[in-house]
Amino acid sequence: MCPMDATQTTTLQTDSAQSRAELARNWVKVQPSLMAFVVASTPQFSDAEDLLQEVAAEVALRYDEYDNSRPFLPWALWIAKIKIADFYRGKRRDRVLFMGEAMDALADACSRVQQLMTEERDLLEYCLGQLTERSRRLLGLRYSDDMKPKQIATELGTSTGSVRVTLSRIRTTLMDCVQKRASGEANVGN
Repeated sequence: MCPMDATQTTTLQTDSAQSRAELARNWVKVQPSLMAFVVASTPQFSDAEDLLQEVAAEVALRYDEYDNSRPFLPWALWIAKIKIADFYRGKRRDRVLFMGEAMDALADACSRVQQLMTEERDLLEYCLGQLTERSRRLLGLRYSDDMKPKQIATELGTSTGSVRVTLSRIRTTLMDCVQKRASGEANVGN
């Protein structure tokens, strides 16, 4: 075997960093669904927390096996099912209370919820893009910077009541936009 040259080493390091970044993005998106699945599959929350850590470790170890042309959640749920089965085998119970079809149904439900969350997030991102810069700034101050209406009013040189009313109107506008986009009404002319 010949040693790798500097270019090959740099390429491998770049690929590895990109793979880790992709894994992190995928994990953050599906972690709430995986947690819900594991919590529903185990008797105690502390067991679920431990199992989720095991799932995360296994996902990281096996990430090079993941086909990124397919959805990440079903693959991660498959690993979670294996870890849950191992958990119950380790308990040496006479019966496994929550396996087979019930676990598959729960995994399917988690996948559907994840898909709905993704669709809603995409709709919200679109609708946020339709707001004025001032409205986006106001939302940023309130939700990203976690400022209270009184602090925002001081920052913008306006009244607290005005900030509250404007935030309420912005939230209503966003809700209407998301609902219209979800029902397909806003697709005309877009």
